[in-house]
Amino acid sequence: MTAPSPAVDLTALGVVPSFTDAFGVERMPAEPTRLALAERFRRSSLLAAEPLVATPGRHHPALYGTLRHEDGTTTRVTGTVDRAGYHTLTADDGTVRQVLAAEEYLPQPPRTAGLAVQLYAARTRDSWGIGDFRDLAYLARSVAARGAGVLLVSPVHAMAPVRPAPNSPYSPASRQWLNVLHIAPGDAPGAERADLADLAAAGRALNAGRRIDRDAVSRIKQEALARIWAVVRDSEPAEFRDWAAGHGDDLRAFATWTVLAETHGGDWRAWPERYAHPLAPAVAAFADQHADRVRFHMWCQWVADRQLAVACHSGVTICLDAAVGFDFGSADAWLFQDLLALDFEVGCPADPWNREGQRWGLPPFDPHALTAAGFAPLRNLVRSALRHAGALRIDHVMQLWRLFWVPAGGRVADGAYVRYPVDALLAVVRIEACRAGAWIVGEDIGTVAGEVRETMAAIGMLGYRTETGDRCAWNPENTVGATGTHDQATIAGILTRSDQRDMAGIGKDFDAADIERTRDELRRDAGIDPAAPVGPEQIRAAVLAQHRRLAACPSRIALATLDDAAGVAERPNMPGTIDEYPNWRIALPAPVEDLLAAPLARDLLAELAGR
Repeated sequence: MTAPSPAVDLTALGVVPSFTDAFGVERMPAEPTRLALAERFRRSSLLAAEPLVATPGRHHPALYGTLRHEDGTTTRVTGTVDRAGYHTLTADDGTVRQVLAAEEYLPQPPRTAGLAVQLYAARTRDSWGIGDFRDLAYLARSVAARGAGVLLVSPVHAMAPVRPAPNSPYSPASRQWLNVLHIAPGDAPGAERADLADLAAAGRALNAGRRIDRDAVSRIKQEALARIWAVVRDSEPAEFRDWAAGHGDDLRAFATWTVLAETHGGDWRAWPERYAHPLAPAVAAFADQHADRVRFHMWCQWVADRQLAVACHSGVTICLDAAVGFDFGSADAWLFQDLLALDFEVGCPADPWNREGQRWGLPPFDPHALTAAGFAPLRNLVRSALRHAGALRIDHVMQLWRLFWVPAGGRVADGAYVRYPVDALLAVVRIEACRAGAWIVGEDIGTVAGEVRETMAAIGMLGYRTETGDRCAWNPENTVGATGTHDQATIAGILTRSDQRDMAGIGKDFDAADIERTRDELRRDAGIDPAAPVGPEQIRAAVLAQHRRLAACPSRIALATLDDAAGVAERPNMPGTIDEYPNWRIALPAPVEDLLAAPLARDLLAELAGR
C-alpha cells in the first residue's frame, strides 16, 4: 500500500489523531492503520454530502430551496421546515442534501422502577428450555402487579440458524429481526391444529438443568414451527399476508439469507461466490427455488413479532436492548456489506479490566458510506425495536460518537478511534423515538468523552449508572440507576466470593483488593457481622439494603436485575471470554413464577416500587 498524499487530512475524515487511554498514556494509531484508513476514507468520503440537521419550525441558514418530503410532496423552503422526518433539499445552485428534521427533545418516562431481565434465563414451567416471549408477558404482568413500571430485556435480535447455536445475544445475525428461539410455539396461530405434545414434553424437560442448550431448543422449536406451518401454509392468515407485504424486500431478504445459511452455513463469506451479494441474480433465483422455506421464515418472524407485541402490552414499559453490532458472517453484514469496513473490527483499547484490550468480532460501518445510505441501518434498527416496545437501550452509546477500529488480524494496540456523524445519528434516533412516543437510554458506563453525557442530557437521552452504596445518591436525575449489568458480578457473587473463584478458575485477571472493598461495603451497608458466614439471610439483607438506597436515588428509573432479585451468584457474562465461562447459558435457578413469589423478590420490588 502506498503512503497517503500529504493533502489527506485524516482528522477531517473522522480519524481521531490521538487519545489518552485508561492508564493516562497518550496513544496514536499505528502507521499501517493510518495508511489503511486514509485509503478507505479518501474513497468513501466522496459518496455523499454532509446531511443538514434541522429542528421543525426553527430557522436554519442553509434551508433554502426545494424540499422533497418523505411522502413525495415538495415545498419551497426559506429557512424552516414544518415537519419532522427524512427530507431531501435541492438548493437553488443544484446541490442536493439530505435533511434530517428532528424534534429537539426525546420523550421522557415517569419516575418508576423495574427489573432488568436476561430473557433466555427467565423460564417459566411452560418454557421449552429457554425464556420466551410468553414468559416475558408473564413477567410484565407480574411486576406490574407489584408496582413496577419497566422491564429492561436482553437483546432479542435474530440469530444465525446454525449448529452449534450462537449463545451471545450481543453478536446477532440481524438487529432488525427477532430471535425465533423466543417464540412460544404453542401460542403460534394454528398451533391448535398441529400435534405438538411430544415436542412440548421434550421442550419442558430441558428446564431440568440450569445450563441452556440452544442446540436442543432450536431443534425442538424448529420442528414445532414446521409442523404448524405445514397446516397453515395453504391458508395463510390475512394478518400475516398484510404484515409480510408491509415489510417488503427487507423481510424477504432476511428470510432468503436464513435459508442460504441453513444450506451453506452461517457465514456468507464462505458461500459460493454467486451468492456473495444480496443483489446477485443467483440470490433471486435461489429464493424462487426455495420459496416455501423463505415464506416459512417470514412467517416465523411474524409469529415472533406478534408474541413480542403481546408482551409489550402486558402492563409495563418494555425496554429492548440494541447490540453494538453484528457478526461478520451475519445477515446484516451480508445485506450492508457495501457500507462496512470488513478489514476492521470493533473493539476497545486496554483498560484495568482488560489489559490486552478487546476485539468484539463486529464489523464497523464506514461513516461516510453510512451517510450516503441515508443512515438506513440505524433507522431500521430503531424503528423495528420501537414497533411495539416503549423504550430502547443503546448498548455502548459511544458508538454514535466514535468507535475503536482494530485492523483485522492485527493487534488491538494498533487500533484507532473513528468518529461518526453524531448529530445526524442522534437526529435519526429522535425522529424514530418521537414517532413511537418512546424514551431512549444510552449505556454510558465507563470512560466517555465529556460532551457525550452533556449532549445526552441536552436531548433527553437517559444515561445508565451502576453505582452502589452512598454513591448512587450522586446519580443524575436523567439516568437509569441499577446495581449492576449483565457483565458485572451479582451481589451474591461478591458476598460469597464465588465470582472471584469463577474468575480465578478460568485464569482471568482481577483486582482482589477492590473486590474485597466492595464486599466490605456491602456487608457494612446491610449491617452484616463481618465474622458471620455468608448464607441466604446475609445475601437477602445486602440485596435489600442496596436496592433501598437505589430506590431513594435521583435516577428517573431504578432497576434491579432479576439475578439479584433471585439471589443468584453467577454473572450472566464474563467479559473477555467466550467458552472459558458459560456466558449467556446460565438459566435462573427456579421458574420465574417461584422466584417472583419468593420473599426476596417480593420485598425487593416493594422497596423499589415505594420510591
